[in-house]
Amino acid sequence: MDFYKKMLIKILKNSMTGCESNVLKILESGHDLNIEDKKELEELIDNL
Repeated sequence: MDFYKKMLIKILKNSMTGCESNVLKILESGHDLNIEDKKELEELIDNL
């Protein structure tokens, strides 16, 4: 699971929409996402 999280962070860092996202900062810090953050993450992935 950790591998996929790292890959997702790399992909978001290189994307136009994800590079400025607060969700990315939360993922990098290792904290859990709340429901709103998870929805935002889904939207970021859909927009890739």
